Amino acid sequence: MTTRTKLNSLAMFCLAVLLSTNATAQVTDHLNISAGAGFTDPTGRAGRNLNTGWNLDFRGGFNASRHFLLDLDFNYNYWGLNSAALARVGEPGGNSSIWSLSFDPVYRLAPDHKLDPYVLGGPGLYRWNLSLTRPGTVSTLVCDPFFGFCFPAVVGVTQVVASNTSYKLGANVGAGLEVSLGDRRLKAFAEARYSKMFTTHGSDLEFVPVTFGLRW
Repeated sequence: MTTRTKLNSLAMFCLAVLLSTNATAQVTDHLNISAGAGFTDPTGRAGRNLNTGWNLDFRGGFNASRHFLLDLDFNYNYWGLNSAALARVGEPGGNSSIWSLSFDPVYRLAPDHKLDPYVLGGPGLYRWNLSLTRPGTVSTLVCDPFFGFCFPAVVGVTQVVASNTSYKLGANVGAGLEVSLGDRRLKAFAEARYSKMFTTHGSDLEFVPVTFGLRW
């Protein structure tokens, strides 16, 4: 192979790498992902039975335009039962949780500014769980990792005495604010959403997750 042929091959290789990198960057520019956590305020029927809880949220999707995002959202919320609810069921402990997987389009109001307010919302599948608990003990075998011997012991545990789970459709709607952190993609955000899980009997389950996190 001549020197000229080698140079041509090297040039073609560099061009292929450049085009591939550019194509990958263009694909990445059309995707978004975010993660956050915060507190959740139960409202309505849920507010009469639950304490303020916490939430985790993960969202990602396709940037259809500078203003419009097509996202899927996973949201998890956890609460402890309040004293009034525990008194009614006659148990010393209990908790409730809801996770949802929803289609949440996002409309960005000022995508070219450092402060970018947005609105979002959509339908989804919701899973609700209620568990009643009480303290208990179990006999087990405890092993010492340093001396290598095991011995029987009684340890305290939280026993679930009753549990119920259901899957229903629901929806959410909310608004938030993104703040650019210097990099053209990395942003901090704060948002609040009104969420509702439809129920077969009684009033629907309503709650408001307030979430803080990062999006890129």
